[in-house]
Amino acid sequence: MAGIERLAVNRLSSTVAYGTGTTLFTSTDYYLVSVIATNTTAADVNIYVYVVPSGASEPGYGLIAYNLTVPAYNSYETFRFGLNPTDVVKVAGPSGVAFYLQGLDQTA
Repeated sequence: MAGIERLAVNRLSSTVAYGTGTTLFTSTDYYLVSVIATNTTAADVNIYVYVVPSGASEPGYGLIAYNLTVPAYNSYETFRFGLNPTDVVKVAGPSGVAFYLQGLDQTA
C-alpha cells in the first residue's frame, strides 16, 4: 500500500526570483503533492510555488502560490495538486524560507 512520501526539502540560502526559481522537485511519475513553506525569519516574506510542464515557458507555468505573503515565523501549506512525469516544481522567495514537498505516487 502506497503512502504519503517526503519528496523534497530545500531552504533558500539566498533570494531567488520568480521565473528563474529553484527546482524543488522533478517528477518521474504521476503524483498528488502539496508544498509547505516555512518562514524562518522575523519579517514577513513573499513566496512563489509553481509547476513548469516540460518545455513550457511563462505564461504556461502552473501557478500554485504567487507572491503569497507568509508572516514571520509562520508556515503555509498549498492545496494538493497533480504532477505529470517531467513536471518541475519550482519555488522562489528570500533567504530563510524552507520548502517541504510531500506527495503520493498515483501509480504505485
